[in-house]
Amino acid sequence: MKKFLVMVLVVFGMFSFIGCDKEEPIFEVGTDEGAYQPAELSGWEVDRTVYIQIMGPDNDEIFNGEVTVKSSNPTVYEAFLAAVQGKGISQTSSADSGWIQAIDSYENGTNDRYWLIYNNGESLLVGANSSQIRNGDYIQINFEESSW
Repeated sequence: MKKFLVMVLVVFGMFSFIGCDKEEPIFEVGTDEGAYQPAELSGWEVDRTVYIQIMGPDNDEIFNGEVTVKSSNPTVYEAFLAAVQGKGISQTSSADSGWIQAIDSYENGTNDRYWLIYNNGESLLVGANSSQIRNGDYIQINFEESSW
């Protein structure tokens, strides 16, 4: 019985490493850069570096690159601010809710398109200001059609 258990554990251990290859990036990271930190620091800040891509309609690439956020609670919204401020892109948004109304000249509701946000390929379930980031996250902000 002991030998059987050891054999099962060895086989399980071998199969647990299958699929541990490095994951493919969600998008090819460009050369744009940005950084953000709040005006007032608390002394408890951490640095987070993420990759962010902002795409307008018809694959209009507005930003594609790496941003660094220094904050006590780094969020997707702060990464967004790092991107647009780093490249001088105009935007209208709400810091309270993390809702993005417009980027560049593209405004929500135009031709039933809205700014939708994804972190590591998954839609945000909360506002961008409530969604924390981790080092190496891939954030996409796309102006796309939505039926809601």
